[in-house]
Amino acid sequence: MKQFLSFVRKEFIHILRDPRSLLILLVMPQIMVMLPGYVIKNEVKDIRVAVLDRSHDVYTEKITQQLYANKYFVPKGEVKTETEATELFRKGEIDLVVIFGENFADRLLHTQDAGIQILSDGSEPNQASVRVAYAQQVVAGFQKDLTQQMVAVGKAPQTFNIRVNSRMLFNPQQRSEVNFVPGVVGMVMLLICCMMTSIAIVRENEMGTMEILLASPLPPLVIVLAKLVPYMIISLIDMVTILSIAYFLMHVPMAGSLAAYVLTTTIYIFTALMLGLLISTLVKTQLAAMLISLLLIVPTIYLSGMVFAIESMPQAAQVISNIVPTKWFISASRKIMVEGVSIQYVVTEIRALVIEGLIFMLLAWKFFKTRLA
Repeated sequence: MKQFLSFVRKEFIHILRDPRSLLILLVMPQIMVMLPGYVIKNEVKDIRVAVLDRSHDVYTEKITQQLYANKYFVPKGEVKTETEATELFRKGEIDLVVIFGENFADRLLHTQDAGIQILSDGSEPNQASVRVAYAQQVVAGFQKDLTQQMVAVGKAPQTFNIRVNSRMLFNPQQRSEVNFVPGVVGMVMLLICCMMTSIAIVRENEMGTMEILLASPLPPLVIVLAKLVPYMIISLIDMVTILSIAYFLMHVPMAGSLAAYVLTTTIYIFTALMLGLLISTLVKTQLAAMLISLLLIVPTIYLSGMVFAIESMPQAAQVISNIVPTKWFISASRKIMVEGVSIQYVVTEIRALVIEGLIFMLLAWKFFKTRLA
C-alpha cells in the first residue's frame, strides 16, 4: 500500500509540474458546462424588420406601430421596393420585411380580405421560421383588436381575413444542410489547422530537433513558416474535397463567386494556422497542444453562429464571439454560398480574419523569440 501511494504521489507531482495542462484539465469541464447554459437561448430577439407599405393607410400604420412596439423587433425603417429590401438582406442589415399590398384598408373593410407578404432570410431556416411566426402573431393580434373595435362601436361582428404569405429568400426550400455545411467546413478547418500545426511544432521541441533546424542559416521565422506550408496545402485540399461533397452529393449551392469563397477560405486557413502556431509557443507537450486545440471546439460550436443565432445570445457573449475566427468565416461563407453575394459584401469578415491572423502571428513570434532567448 505504501508503494502504491508513492506512485500516486509521483503522478501528482508530474501533473503539478505542468500548470498549463493542469489548468486545461480543471477549467475545460467548467467551460463546457457553463458556456452552453449561458449562451443557448431558444427565443429569437432583436429581429431587424423593415416595412414596404404600398397602401399607407390607417390600418397599415397601426400594424407597423404594433410591429415596432413588439419587444422582439428592432425597427429599420421603410423600404421603397423589393429590390432595395433584397439588397439590405445581402448586406446583412435586416432580417425581415413586411410588405403591405395596395388599398389594404379598403380591401379589409369592404371585402374583409387583405394580403400581407413577409420576406425573411432563409439562409438560417430555423431562425427564419421563428421570425415569420412572431410577425404573424402581431398581425393576428391586430385582427383581434379590429374585431373588438367593430363590436364596441355597435357594428355586427365580422371576420377579417388578413392573408399572410411568407417567402424565404436565398433558401426557399428551407434545407438545413444549406445552413450547416458552411459551419461544418469552418469547424473542420479550424480543428485540422490548429491541432496539426501546434502538435507538429511542439513535437520538434520534444524531440530536440528544433534546435537543429534553428542552427541552419535560414532565419527562424522562415523555418517555422516553411513547416506551415504543407498544412496550408493539405487544408486547401480538404476544402476542395468537402466543397465537392457538399455540392455534388448534398446539393448545397454555390450561388456566389467561387473565387471569393476560395479567397475567404484561404485567409481563414492562414488565421487558423497562426492560431495553431501561437498555441505551440505556449505549451511544452503534444498532449497540452492537443487539449487546447480540442478546447477550441467549444467556442466554435456555441459562439460562431454555427448552431445558435448570435443575435439571441446575451450581449457579453455577442462581444466575445467577435474574437472567434469561425464566426467571420461562417458569416462570409453563408453570404457567398447561399445569398450569392460578391466579394464586396464580405469585406468586413475578410478584414476581421486578416487582423486576427496577423495578431496571432505577432504574438506567436513574440513568444517564440522569448523561448529562443
